[in-house]
Amino acid sequence: MLVLEVVSGPLDGQRWEFESEITIGRDDAAAQACLALDRYVSRAHARIQVDEGALVLSDLESRNGTRVEGAKIVGTVRIEPGTPFIVGRTALRVLVRP
Repeated sequence: MLVLEVVSGPLDGQRWEFESEITIGRDDAAAQACLALDRYVSRAHARIQVDEGALVLSDLESRNGTRVEGAKIVGTVRIEPGTPFIVGRTALRVLVRP
């Protein structure tokens, strides 16, 4: 089981559990992880998927982009559990739940 956790932003401490995929966005009809309080987050902003045991972060052509280590990602990028990334003005990370 994986956990998407907000580490800073309007929903600091909020968590969502997922197994293989989760969409992050501002609209709860389009995203399982809804960041409605961050106006810089697109309706469907980013997605995390498990691909052959690795975490893959994808920007879904969001208006403000998705950042890892300060750099805006294009397409997809692999991330390690615990690596912070920015969606809008919200910092998140994925944790592995034992």
